[in-house]
Amino acid sequence: MMNTVLSILIPSTPDRKEDLQKLLECIDKQEYVRKVDMYGVDGLKCERYWDILCPIEVLVFEDAKIMTIGEKRELLYKHAKGKFSIQVDTDDLLAPNAIQLILEAIRSNPEIPCITFRERCMINGEYKSSNHSIRYPQWMDNSDGYDYVRCPFYKDVIRTDIAKSVPIPHVRYNEDEQQSMALKPFLTDEIHIEEELYYYNYEPKDTHEERYGFNSK
Repeated sequence: MMNTVLSILIPSTPDRKEDLQKLLECIDKQEYVRKVDMYGVDGLKCERYWDILCPIEVLVFEDAKIMTIGEKRELLYKHAKGKFSIQVDTDDLLAPNAIQLILEAIRSNPEIPCITFRERCMINGEYKSSNHSIRYPQWMDNSDGYDYVRCPFYKDVIRTDIAKSVPIPHVRYNEDEQQSMALKPFLTDEIHIEEELYYYNYEPKDTHEERYGFNSK
């Protein structure tokens, strides 16, 4: 059996079931991708997909914000079987052609440390442009013609062995930037896709404490 090429890792919470369903439907509709079975391991809900040439897996881990988001992301990386991994939050989506372009990039260089791309950000209904690349020394706003620029992190496609080798801080927020800076020395090359493949959505529906689980312990 062929080895899994791409793991799509989704941290979730019970209050985001509708968002999770929309994200899974978005993955189901990706061109050339079809679901073949479902399985479970260590509390993770796992679905396996195939594109024309290679297997893809989708791992979902749900808890009631008892664990920090940093711990959840580490757990997902730990169980990822794909050579490459990307994490997608439940209130976000992928572009319709995202998986196709990602797999094409992987096939062009199976040892590349990471695959980066542009990001579409919708913040309270307002569009903001974002770009991810190893060429940026740090996270910055209003730089290089974008509203935001980012060094690669879990939203990008990272070779899983590298992602597993860099601990993610066990914190309830800002784990993204901290992981990004920790990954930076290991991401010495990239394939950059000049398209918006990740769709970030932010519309606060709860308080800061509720969103990040500060009331869960």
